[in-house]
Amino acid sequence: MGSYDFDAVLERRSTGSIKWSLPGNDDRWLPYPSEAGSPHAAGLLPMWLADMDFETAPEITAALRQRVDHGVFGYTAYQDSFFEAIVDWTSRRHGWQLQPEWIVPTSGVMPAINLLVQTFTAPGDAVVVQPPVFRPIPQAAELNGRRVQPNPLVISEGRYRMDLADLEAKAADPATTMMVLCNPHNPVGRAWSPQELRAVAAICRDHDVLLVSDEIHGDLTYPWASFTSAGALGGEHPSRLAVCSGPSKAFNLPGLKLSVTIIPDDELRAAFRTTLRNQNELWGANVMGAAALEAAYRHGEDWLQELLAYVAGNLEYVEHFLAARLPPMSLIRPEALYLLWIDCRELGMTSAELDSRLRDAGLWVEPGATYGTEGDGFIRMTIACPRLMLAEAMRRLERAVIGASDD
Repeated sequence: MGSYDFDAVLERRSTGSIKWSLPGNDDRWLPYPSEAGSPHAAGLLPMWLADMDFETAPEITAALRQRVDHGVFGYTAYQDSFFEAIVDWTSRRHGWQLQPEWIVPTSGVMPAINLLVQTFTAPGDAVVVQPPVFRPIPQAAELNGRRVQPNPLVISEGRYRMDLADLEAKAADPATTMMVLCNPHNPVGRAWSPQELRAVAAICRDHDVLLVSDEIHGDLTYPWASFTSAGALGGEHPSRLAVCSGPSKAFNLPGLKLSVTIIPDDELRAAFRTTLRNQNELWGANVMGAAALEAAYRHGEDWLQELLAYVAGNLEYVEHFLAARLPPMSLIRPEALYLLWIDCRELGMTSAELDSRLRDAGLWVEPGATYGTEGDGFIRMTIACPRLMLAEAMRRLERAVIGASDD
């Protein structure tokens, strides 16, 4: 048994948790249905959002308590130790030696991607994305008046790969000025290999396309795979590069609203800082987020390793369950992410029909069509939860599909 308890079932209803609330109107979230008993027995079990049902590392909680005990929360600067923690972590975990001045703190990866789109593309420009992909990524283009240039992933024998010939053609379009790469890819779970990344980097460099790499899930790579940052390719990475990262997914800290955007090129970084200043985002630090990041990167590695081992056990549990009891459904085995991409196409249902069946059985997952037409017939399910909760989710999945009993 490890040092940290990932089996504890936490009550998250009525805590402001989006995952454990129901969507209402005007961006409001409604109270979650409350039933007697523990959260895993709730009327609707939420397994849809990339949000863990674990307490974060106690070392982070201790750092936050220490900051709270100080009792002053005025305008705060990011100190040298903040940047040093990021440099040390990125060097140790990912083999990329950053310069501290490359690091620009931002409020989140998706806000950063939106601001990068606004800074480095013009209305009507095309932005390459690779569906099926996390929906807010193409929305960052669409909602800013840019055109989405799809470069769909190709699935073969249960594994996704890039269509590099199509990517070359899309990047060659004079209207294409940016590519947003998802690495590791949400939702399919690929951690792109150095060879794939070099090919992408070469295409972007040859066609003067800014490569934006969303690497927020990079620290959630399983032991049977390895993660390579787009910035860790030595002299082969494109000079026009922005890497978006941070501890929010690996340590479950998105509510603290802090990420980092790494831009090696001085001119690009200055332009991005101008956008941030114009958006009034450079005026001081998120004091709690800064404390949490430093604690995570300096003291959270043991917790993260135990987390990955526990989630890998959850993955194995789901694999065995599907093989034994739901053979029409197959798992696209991930290399990273605590999110599972499950192929349900043999059931012969649309995403909407399957989602309705699952809701009726009390299970809330993400329909695959959320990630583009390429995801129709799939579901995405979060497994960063206690095993007890996961077992209940799988029973509900079985009940939805074949009406099985709860034995």
